[in-house]
Amino acid sequence: MLSSAHIISYNKNELKKQELHCLGDIEKMDNHIHWIDCINGSPEEISEIGDFFNIHPLVIEDIIDEGQMPKLEDYGDYIVLIIKDIDYKIKAEEPLTMEQMTIILKGNTLMSFRKRFSYLDLKIGGKLKEGTMLRKSKGDTLLYTLADIVVDHYFQVLEDMDQGIDDMEDNVLEHPEPDVLEDIYNLKRSLIYMRRTLWPTRNAMNHLTRTDSIQIEEKTIFYFRDLYDHIIQIIDLTETYREICSGLLDTYLSSVSNKTNDIMKVLTVFSTIFIPLTFIAGVYGMNFKYMPELYLKWAYPVFWIISGLITIVMLIYFKKKKWL
Repeated sequence: MLSSAHIISYNKNELKKQELHCLGDIEKMDNHIHWIDCINGSPEEISEIGDFFNIHPLVIEDIIDEGQMPKLEDYGDYIVLIIKDIDYKIKAEEPLTMEQMTIILKGNTLMSFRKRFSYLDLKIGGKLKEGTMLRKSKGDTLLYTLADIVVDHYFQVLEDMDQGIDDMEDNVLEHPEPDVLEDIYNLKRSLIYMRRTLWPTRNAMNHLTRTDSIQIEEKTIFYFRDLYDHIIQIIDLTETYREICSGLLDTYLSSVSNKTNDIMKVLTVFSTIFIPLTFIAGVYGMNFKYMPELYLKWAYPVFWIISGLITIVMLIYFKKKKWL
């Protein structure tokens, strides 16, 4: 009994979607492409689907164990593509999230295993409309389409990161607070994780462009080459953003240092102003008996006048030197 899978069967003239409660319900239509989509399936359900289609136990283990890196494996009568669905939210507790999606292509049947509904469901619907290339092609085009949607979403992730970088650049210069430093480190760490995922994805796509598998038609290889080029572009952007983050860290440290210097400059100016005032107060605060100024009628006002003049003169001097 399956509760997490549905099947979409289609050709250029017909499209049918239904819940897949039993594998025996799969219609045997040779001129249709069958897409079995299993979302958050239990290990028992995944094993049941794998046994029905005679999928190798190691592949089933890879599907259940979600810690796999992106890769492509050719088992002769079917191929297995593991790819990561990446999402990014800068203010989240875990900004970068990765969900494993395993795609198995066996003849005209494609199986996908993933954890949740996502943007993929919205975008694939438009590509399954009547008259599209996907409806007129075989299962390898569906494999390309799914991979292409996931890779295109990487550009959206990088766009969100780019917006985050713009905000950080403004905050680093205007408000270099500890929260900004935390955001920079989170973004830099996310870029490192993303880079680690992109390189094996690049290798998988490169394998698809050179494969001689019977599951991939020669005309579809050209589309995978385009997908490979997109991955290269994304890797370059990731490296660029990582370098920008390193520069932001240096800018943050410089901003904090400049802010500290400004504070120290103000404190130094005040300390310098009070040095002569402290000296005068110290001299006339001594308990000597013969200090004639202490007995003058205007001694106290004169003290404040002299102190005020010293302060004003020093402030004018500091202003002239542009120390204030």
